[in-house]
Amino acid sequence: MVDQESQTYRPRRAFIESDVQTPPEMPATSHRENSRPITPRVVDEERPKPLYRDEMRTNGVSSPASRAAPIPEVGPPTDETLRPITFTPRRIRSADDETTTILPRSRSGQRPTQAPLDAINDYDEDERKPLSQRAKLALLIGAVAVVAVIGLVVGYAVLSAGNRPSSQPSVPPSAGGNGTSSNASQPPDQSAAAPLTDPGMLNPDQAKLLDRDRTWKVTSTEHNPSEDAPAAACFSGEPLVGQPTPQQKILRVLDSGGKKALIALHEAMAYNTANEAIQAYTLATKTLGGCAVTGSYIESGRAVTGIGDESTGVVVIDVAKSRAHSIILNRSGRVVNIIDASQPSKTLAITAVAKAMGQVNSVQCGPAGGKCTGTARATEGPPPMGGDEPGFLATGDLPPARAKIGPWVPTQIEPPKPGFKGSQCENVNWATVPAKSKSSRIYLYPESGKNFFGLNEIVLTTKNAKAAGKLVGQIKSDLAGCRSRVLTASVDTNKVTSLGAEKTKIAGWTAVVSQRSTDGRAKYRVGIVAAGPKVIYTFLNPKSDYDFTNDQWDTVAVRAGERATQVG
Repeated sequence: MVDQESQTYRPRRAFIESDVQTPPEMPATSHRENSRPITPRVVDEERPKPLYRDEMRTNGVSSPASRAAPIPEVGPPTDETLRPITFTPRRIRSADDETTTILPRSRSGQRPTQAPLDAINDYDEDERKPLSQRAKLALLIGAVAVVAVIGLVVGYAVLSAGNRPSSQPSVPPSAGGNGTSSNASQPPDQSAAAPLTDPGMLNPDQAKLLDRDRTWKVTSTEHNPSEDAPAAACFSGEPLVGQPTPQQKILRVLDSGGKKALIALHEAMAYNTANEAIQAYTLATKTLGGCAVTGSYIESGRAVTGIGDESTGVVVIDVAKSRAHSIILNRSGRVVNIIDASQPSKTLAITAVAKAMGQVNSVQCGPAGGKCTGTARATEGPPPMGGDEPGFLATGDLPPARAKIGPWVPTQIEPPKPGFKGSQCENVNWATVPAKSKSSRIYLYPESGKNFFGLNEIVLTTKNAKAAGKLVGQIKSDLAGCRSRVLTASVDTNKVTSLGAEKTKIAGWTAVVSQRSTDGRAKYRVGIVAAGPKVIYTFLNPKSDYDFTNDQWDTVAVRAGERATQVG
């Protein structure tokens, strides 16, 4: 019923059906097709009752004759008779409006003319008309369509849930490494299972490879160790910047007894995916290759093969603690390992550490999803790429001065300065010498104070390896013949060689030059090597006790060549 005061519809009421039947709605025809008024037809009591109806009509029930009228048969719907249900809002009737207009649409889409008042069904204003056969069929078809759509949506959701990867577990496994995967058939790099267990860590039998004459024992095994726990050389124990959070982390320390005990440290980290392990391994190699820890430096590097998917090695000297560290770093699937075997002064054979890591890998490789085949080998090669400027020396390549332990501070890279003369025996102007590219850098040692102790490095790229070798030979000749030109000079030369990246041959000379003057004797160290088409010159000006040993200087000279081969 229309609310005449507010001019709005009020919601219809549900009610208990009465025994009085309401005639079904006859199909409406447009005024253009049939102008006869529509007369409500009384149906048999066996016909379905209307869904909603207000109170019984006040004008009484239909006559018995009307109830007995036969029900017209309705044939199956066709394209001509079946049409979608269209809900058209009813016109709000004003108080003085005594007529209502039916506005059906013809099949042609044209708006029909207004029907006469007699064509209006004589129902009460609030009484809803029963559904016609066509309306019921349309509702039935719509309900079937809705059920079909719901079924498709549910099926798609089930399939999507079944295909969703589970590389990121919603609940992390326990630190003990006994977590299980929800899907055992997943590949290792997508499984949430924790691959590390205590039996997968370095044990006393495997440590026998480091030194068979010692009795090894495990002193500690920590799961998720704290930042102040022991760490391998060149690592501080704090998480590296950009390092993914490991799923597991186990630290084990073994020693062999005695006052000067050989100590082995094994740290293993498992990650959720192999890609995370690759990222962590890359950061670890850069940290190891830079070794930016005051008091430590990289004595030598190693090319390591046959252990997992990738591996590398270095020998680090800790001057502050007087210990030598032989270190192997490897990645197997989604596990990263580092073994650091150290002892006072004397360097332990790094090949033995590589073999011990190989046995550890043979236990871990299966659960970690890594490579299990191969024979562990450690051969001559450069350290991992490190430092703030690839291609130049890292601060970890430079030993601390003998007089006082302190850090090295590099300056910005710039072209060689025209006034730089080095030891005064090199007959070359670095600013004008022919080369495709030229750059230089200075490394300062602030602990030297007024002594201005430091190191110069100059890198030239010539047109080819032959040109580089010719320039190195010329400078070596200048050094060797310096005494004939400068009577106060003395020169001691030494040949050096090494292998750089991609097995690039590095060859050249080091020299110790002494110059006498009225202020006393001045000492200089010079290094000149060729590495492919590159020429690398190094220069050190020792002051008082701020100096390197001859062996240390030979190492720095060839290291500069090794670093130059690590970039194009």
